[in-house]
Parts: sequence; structure tokens; C-alpha cells
Amino acid sequence: MRRNTVRFRVTALATAMVALGLIASAVALVLLQRSSLTSSLDQALIGRADDIESLFADGVVPDVFPATLTEGFVQLVGFDGSVMASTPNLAGQPAIQIAESSGSVGDSIANVSGLGVDDDEFRVLTRPVGAGGVLYVGTTFDTVGESVSVLTTSIALVIPPLVVLFAALIWWMVGKTLQPVEDIRSEVSEIGVTDLHRRVPRPGTEDEIDRLAGTMNEMLDRVERSIDRQQRFVADASHELRSPLTRMRTRLELESSEVSRSGEGETLGSLLDEVIGMQSLVEDLLYLAKADAGSGTGKFERVDLDDLVLREARRIEARGRVGVDLSQVSGAQVMGDPGQLTRALRNLLENGERHASSRLWLSLGESGSEARFTVSDDGPGIPPEQEDHIFERFGRLDEARSFETGGAGLGLAIARDIAEQHHGFLRLVGGGAPGATFEMVIPVAV
Repeated sequence: MRRNTVRFRVTALATAMVALGLIASAVALVLLQRSSLTSSLDQALIGRADDIESLFADGVVPDVFPATLTEGFVQLVGFDGSVMASTPNLAGQPAIQIAESSGSVGDSIANVSGLGVDDDEFRVLTRPVGAGGVLYVGTTFDTVGESVSVLTTSIALVIPPLVVLFAALIWWMVGKTLQPVEDIRSEVSEIGVTDLHRRVPRPGTEDEIDRLAGTMNEMLDRVERSIDRQQRFVADASHELRSPLTRMRTRLELESSEVSRSGEGETLGSLLDEVIGMQSLVEDLLYLAKADAGSGTGKFERVDLDDLVLREARRIEARGRVGVDLSQVSGAQVMGDPGQLTRALRNLLENGERHASSRLWLSLGESGSEARFTVSDDGPGIPPEQEDHIFERFGRLDEARSFETGGAGLGLAIARDIAEQHHGFLRLVGGGAPGATFEMVIPVAV
């Protein structure tokens, strides 16, 4: 049972309050019963004292009083301390000594222990009488104590089960009340960028929770419209830029080949590189727009990953900037989209090429149910504080780099997205200098 939930806190608080209320009520009930029984006992003592006093109203005091209340006694003690008369159960007993009652005016009633009758606690009425002494009328107080004890025991046996039953009832009621909130939370946790059309369930109770669900759905409507507009803008802008950039690149390539022997060739080559960089950026943006819309990959098929790795490695070698070690590349077959897997491998290799000093090391092989591909370079490495940043979109270690030297910062983000869409992952396994190592893991074809 989790203690940091609203359900637990409400149940604990309500149970504690009810338990305190029941205990307070039980204490009050016990005290009330004790007071009521004591008052009844006092009234009986007063009535018995009146009856005894009437026996010597004419000044004649009998030697023995008739039997009194059950387990009770009567004794008349003179002011000199001598016993003038008593009930048979106190015959021959010395005078009762209750100092605080002696010589008082009017009745006084108190609990007294240690009397000669027996070891019980007695409720004793003390009354000065006209016969020249003090009349003591008493009865056992154990009946009150036993009755209170029975009530206390009964309450002690009843309250704990009641508290447990109430706690269970509150737990069930709070859980049932909060179930719509849990349904909302569960639904929201499953809503991603690709399924913003989903909405949280409304309980239809027209209460606070129902209004919360309505507000949440209105927010999801706004988010969906905003994301749709953003994706359409990126996709439309990228699509519209592809054609003019392609024409510009074609024209620059033709012009560059025609003036390769003149002094303008270097300028055209620079412009061509910039156009190629912009074209690559547009392609990346178009891919991301499609991926965010849920259409990043095509139909999966069996792919020999080693063939893709070798083809992309030859492209890097052909440029001649760095050497490529392929000695650790072996066969690996996966289920995937060949075009997107090629894109991921190309991004990883070009990232390594940009940062390597002179060489890349590639490895590929099957390990159990996984195909593991790694790219290592001998560059400056990646600072630990930047390791999480490098997989973010437009995340670059050097914000001042151009397309030619550092890319737009989308390559690793796209490569990781492709790996995840193929039920795998991409991670940095070694970022310290010298060099960095990236590992892409994808399930093998079965």
C-alpha cells in the first residue's frame, strides 16, 4: 500500500478522526453511566437513611436496625464515639471513622474503603441526627464498578472492529470516487505526439472531476491543433524548399564543372557546399515532420545490415578525409526499413567523420537476439555535461559550427529516432577523450 497517495491520506485522516470520535464518545458514555449509577445509589442511600431516622423520631433508638440494602450496613455512632445501634452485619464492630464527615451539617456522601464489613469499596452517607449522634448508611460500590467495567470492556471490544470496518469503507469509497481521476491519469500517460486524437474519459457526473476531464480534453484539443499546424508548416516548408534547392544544386554543379579551371570555381564550390548543407537540413526537417506525424518508417523487411554498413563506409572512405577500420564488421540481419536504416548509419558515420582526427572504427555483429553496431572515432571526445544534450534536436557541442563543419544538430536525433522505431536504441557508450563511441542496438530478424 502506497502511503503517498490521496486515497491513503484521506482514509488515514478520516479513520483517525472517527477513531478519536469513538474513543471520546466511549469515555463520555462510561463517565455518564458511572455518574448515573452513582446518583441512583446515592438516592437509595438517602431513602434508606430517611427510613432509619424515622425509627427514632420520638427519641427512642433501637439497639439493632433492621437489615438494610443488599451488601449494605447502617450504624449510629454517638458524638463520644460509641456505637449506639447498627444493623446485624456490624454487630460488635467498632464505630466507623470518617473524620471529614464527623460533625458536619447535612448529608455527605463519599466512597470509603477499609471498613470492617469486608474488603469492598463502599458508598457511605453520613448524616448528623437528632438522636445525638452520626448516622452512617452504606452499600457496596462494586456494583457500579462492575457495571462500568462491563461497559468499558464491551466498548473496547467493539470499537477496533468498527474502526477497521470504517477504514475499509472509506478506502473503498475514496477509491471509487478517485477512479475517474486515475482513468484520466492513465489515459493522459498513454497519449503521445502520434495519438493526440485520444481524449480522457468523462464520468458524466457534472462534478469537479467531470469538469477536470472536460478541461483536460479542451487542452488536448488545443495541443492537437497546435501540433498539427506545426507539423504542416514544417512539412510544407520542407517540401516547398526541396525543388528549388535541387535546381540550385544541379545548376551549381554544372557551373562548377564548367569553370573548374577559372578563379571562380572555388566560390561556386563553396556555394555548392552551402546548398548541399541546406538540402540536407530540409531533408532532415521533412523526415522529422513525418516522424512526428507517425509516418517515419515504411514497410519492414529483412535487411542485411552489414551490406548497408559497408556501402556507407565506402562513401566515407571515398571522400578521403579519414580512414575506416572494418575488421570488426560481420553479418547481421534485422527487420526494418532499408532507407531509414541507411539514413541512421549515414548520420552516425558522418558524425564520426566530422569529429575524428584521422580514423573511424566500425563494428557489427549479432549478440543473442540483438544486432549491435558501434562507431568509434579518435576525436576530442564529448564532455560529460554534454552527453545528454547531443541527442536533442539541433543539439550541437559548438553552437558556432556551420553545416560543413558541424551539421545542424539533427543527425544523432534522427538516428536515435530511427533506432527506436525499429524497437532498438542508440546510446553513447564512450564519450571521454580520445574519441567517442556510439552504439546502435536493433533486434535481429527471426
